[in-house]
Amino acid sequence: MLDTELMTYLRERLPAYMVPSAIVVLDALPRTPNDKVDLNALPAVTVQPGMDGEPRDDLERELADVWRQVLELDDVGIHDDFFDLDGNSLQVIRLVSHIQRSHGVGIPAEDVFEHSTVATLAARVRAEMAANGERP
Repeated sequence: MLDTELMTYLRERLPAYMVPSAIVVLDALPRTPNDKVDLNALPAVTVQPGMDGEPRDDLERELADVWRQVLELDDVGIHDDFFDLDGNSLQVIRLVSHIQRSHGVGIPAEDVFEHSTVATLAARVRAEMAANGERP
C-alpha cells in the first residue's frame, strides 16, 4: 500500500520520465568496506508488465504490438504505462514514427507522455484521425 501511495505522490509532482518504475523498501543500504553504497549488493528489480487488459480493437492490438517490439517485452496490456515498463524518450520517438508511417497522423512526442497507455494513446490517435477526416 505504501508503494502505491508513494507512486501516486510522485506522479502528481514529477514529470513522467522521472517517476521510478519500481520501489523497493530496504532495512538498510548495503555498504562496502569503505562505507559507500554497494551497488552490486542491491537487490535486482524487474518490472513485469501486468498484461493489464487485452486489446479491444485493431488499433489497440497494433499499438500493443509496437510497444512489445520497442520495449522488447513479451506481454503488454492496454492499461500498462509505457514509462512504468521502462520506456524512454528515444523509444517514444520510435513509437511516434511508427504511428506516422502506419496511420498518416502526426502525434507529437509530448502526447505519449500525456497518454502513456495503449488505451489512451489509441484514443488520441483516433481523435487525430477523425480530425483529419480519416476513418480510424
